Amino acid sequence: MISKLYISLIFICIGSVAIGQSESDALRFSRSDIHGTARYNALGGAFTALGGDATGSLKNPAGLGVYRNNEFSLSGTYTEHFSETEYYASKRQSGQSKFNIGSFSITGVQNLNQAGKWRNTAVSFGINRVFDYHEKYYAEANNVNSSILDDYTQTINELEVDWQDLESDYPFDLYLLWYNLLLENVPGQTDQYYNASGSLAVDQSYESETNGAKRETYFNFGSNYNDKLYLGIGAILSNSRFDRTTIYSEVNDPADTTTFIDEFSQAYYEEINGRGFSMNIGAIYRPIDPLRIGLSLKTPELQNMTYDLESDNITIEEGEAFNVISPVVLEYRYRVSSPFQSTLGVAYTFQKLGLISIEADYIDMRMMFMRGRSDSDPFNAENNAIESLLQPIINVRTGLEYRITSNISARAGYANFGNPYKEKVGSNASFQIYSVGAGYRLDQYFFDLSYQYRSSSDQFSLYDPNLVEPVSLESINHRITLTFGLKL
Repeated sequence: MISKLYISLIFICIGSVAIGQSESDALRFSRSDIHGTARYNALGGAFTALGGDATGSLKNPAGLGVYRNNEFSLSGTYTEHFSETEYYASKRQSGQSKFNIGSFSITGVQNLNQAGKWRNTAVSFGINRVFDYHEKYYAEANNVNSSILDDYTQTINELEVDWQDLESDYPFDLYLLWYNLLLENVPGQTDQYYNASGSLAVDQSYESETNGAKRETYFNFGSNYNDKLYLGIGAILSNSRFDRTTIYSEVNDPADTTTFIDEFSQAYYEEINGRGFSMNIGAIYRPIDPLRIGLSLKTPELQNMTYDLESDNITIEEGEAFNVISPVVLEYRYRVSSPFQSTLGVAYTFQKLGLISIEADYIDMRMMFMRGRSDSDPFNAENNAIESLLQPIINVRTGLEYRITSNISARAGYANFGNPYKEKVGSNASFQIYSVGAGYRLDQYFFDLSYQYRSSSDQFSLYDPNLVEPVSLESINHRITLTFGLKL
């Protein structure tokens, strides 16, 4: 069972994702994006049936059998992220930019000239960023006819928490509000409360900034049988870091004489670090020379997570500021098991003119599982939410490549990642990626360039949706990746 130290944070949802562990927390660390070499990105990540690419071999290690030479590659990515929110018809835009090393790999090939129809084997080692958590958005509205304090009041009264237990049981939200007199006891009752919100409409704002990434370090082995069948297996170690700061603020109307509160803000500072392990196996078969059929399977990823949380509240009363910090820093350890993933792909090459590739993942998000580090923390509520709120998804990726000359290629791709939430939930975690790119290749080295346009949209409520209108969020990423490769 989740500790009382932060159970209230699940009842009171700030932003599109509840603070504290939830099904969305497991989902965040169980999904991937299209990050890797520029060629992989430009072709929409559709490499399960192709092979011959460092990031593609992470998806399907059988692709190593396509290699004929040793190879080193390094990719850098520049990203610009833009968000637009709309809250009570008030639109606000935010943005930030980042540069990172997206992928690094070394591949070694051994030709098997004396082994009959086994042509060659290959091994690879690399590090690849699979998901980027950088995002920033801001929403605000004036003259909102409710207060988040109304939601807090309803929650604390339902919990029937004695005021003497607030500091020990709910130190990150309810205690801070009570300490700064935003929540006060009903006279003569120690477990019932009223709030200090006024009678007039309030101005509200919400700011969220997240940083971090999930990276995978992989060790792959692949082989080539008679240029017809390619087999591969790999081990993957993941490393995740997710930091989030969220600040909710309310400003009362100066003309409101029914409250002594001028304004207040509630801030949460979260940090999640995780390490995981998974394996993948794959095969590529060529029934005829131009046609390739690929299949890859990835085992559930077992991740050990560490969660840290702090919070504070700043309340301004009649021009004087009062700041209170959570009396403890929460450090909590738990585990996440991601679902099994299968991918089927088909690719067709047009001699030396180019290729087309398409593939699809099937992932049943209901197979995710969360639990604490001990049997006393079974995470029943979170696992029930995974089962009732999530659904299987199909991710589709496709790519085209056309050889303009023997050295220069043009590329394009598209990917659609399905919504893991059921329709009844009303949340949309799907996203789409459009991509283009080009490559220049010589005998011993190559340069690839790609551009990706990633878009997503969702809506969420700052608190009880019966009290407040939802916030609409539109997010766009522009990503440019440059890859340098050396063949040895």
